[in-house]
Amino acid sequence: SNLQRQIQFTTADVGRSKAAVLAARVGGDAIDARFEPSHADDCDAIMDGTDSPETKFAVADAAIARGIPYVIAGALRYGGNVFRGGPGSACYRCLFEAPDADGPTCADAGILGPVCACIGGLAARDALRLIHGDRGDAGTILVVEDLRRGFAPRRVSFRPRAGCVCAARASA
Repeated sequence: SNLQRQIQFTTADVGRSKAAVLAARVGGDAIDARFEPSHADDCDAIMDGTDSPETKFAVADAAIARGIPYVIAGALRYGGNVFRGGPGSACYRCLFEAPDADGPTCADAGILGPVCACIGGLAARDALRLIHGDRGDAGTILVVEDLRRGFAPRRVSFRPRAGCVCAARASA
């Protein structure tokens, strides 16, 4: 129902699994299932682009537990953000603490198609940096306010929140 805003798909892909289609296009394999922490067991990094706040937190928790880097991307209306996490840095919970079940969704608020391409590209870039060992921006979020007003993203860095599980892991 939302392929029009995702540039990697065509109308021929309607009704097919997005994960399987994309994996076939890049010559890889897909896990075509809802995210489970065990999916991260053999990963070098995790990248989330779901519309589910609960899944975003599950991805962050799984990455922290395994000591691997991760990227969590989200887009809504005319902007979005890309969170970059890694071992020893502030985590997704340090910033957001818990899922917001009452927040707006893409279904409610809509999303401009090119925003997905922009945020997805930035997330892919950050994931590749993390996989290649560049952890300089771990514990930061890149915020793209509104693509209609020009592309001027800002990166916000922060420290682990006192009492957060990532702070406990970093000091252990």
